[in-house]
Amino acid sequence: MFIYLECNNKDIDIDIIMLAYNHEKYIKQAIESVLQQRTKYRYRILIGEDASTDNTRQIVTEYYEKYSDKIALILWKANVGGRKNFQQLTKMCQAKYVAILEGDDYWTNPLKLEKQITFLEQHDEFVGTAHNVRCVDAEGKFLHKDFDAYPMREEHVYGINNALHYELVAQTASIVYRNFWKTWNDEQFAMFEKCCANGDQKISVLLGILGNVFYFRDIMADHRIVFEGSSWTARMNNKNLLEFVHRNEKEIKELISTLSNTEYDFSDSYKYILEEAFITLFRDFNRENIGVCLKLIKEKRNKRR
Repeated sequence: MFIYLECNNKDIDIDIIMLAYNHEKYIKQAIESVLQQRTKYRYRILIGEDASTDNTRQIVTEYYEKYSDKIALILWKANVGGRKNFQQLTKMCQAKYVAILEGDDYWTNPLKLEKQITFLEQHDEFVGTAHNVRCVDAEGKFLHKDFDAYPMREEHVYGINNALHYELVAQTASIVYRNFWKTWNDEQFAMFEKCCANGDQKISVLLGILGNVFYFRDIMADHRIVFEGSSWTARMNNKNLLEFVHRNEKEIKELISTLSNTEYDFSDSYKYILEEAFITLFRDFNRENIGVCLKLIKEKRNKRR
């Protein structure tokens, strides 16, 4: 299924999950942004190379040969997709802390890990930390907007109330958190994988249920938004995602309730999403937007039966 090239150093403080697929233009910058970290904490970069059709595999293999004390590689023999790739990497995380850096994003502050891990070492009451990111295009040029996903924010604490409203902690490249994966069994991993919601939203809600996340106002990473190729942004650009968002939230609610064996009072966002669906339809009357409204109405009728 995959070839595993392990890291020579087993004594680490943080595992850094890096998904890599057709990232030959960006993967060097992602890896270098980790290698440039100035920190006393020992790290391992867990790279899952998902059978890319470009030169990504060659690049990550060359980095492994040079930095086998800092890098471990999973080389999939066939493409398995981001969800399965991510889950395999999470199962391999054994350090006290975890960070995530996708192969087309990169960190911009060499003291990022030092600052975030030190905070967690000093504040047991927090399960994670996050920070602001900049949105850049394929060439690394700053975009003039954040596409309503990751606005610049002041210091604050993300907690259970945010989680119960399905809010994102932050962009995944910014998050460092305590490794809750270490205690999971195969059944819990299977439940996480079965949930079809986006991984960043699942992790956000999980963290908020587990405890508080401190959000630094510092900008310490760039998130690349690419409107071409196989990226999420390219596939979802200009599409009405309201029905998809609603389905995500239902799946996350079921996941959290099953994992924790507790019924949390998640906010019912159906009414808000339905209103937004009709507002979108009035703004742009087309077949796709009509279909989203009809799906949401049909679900409501089925729920009443």
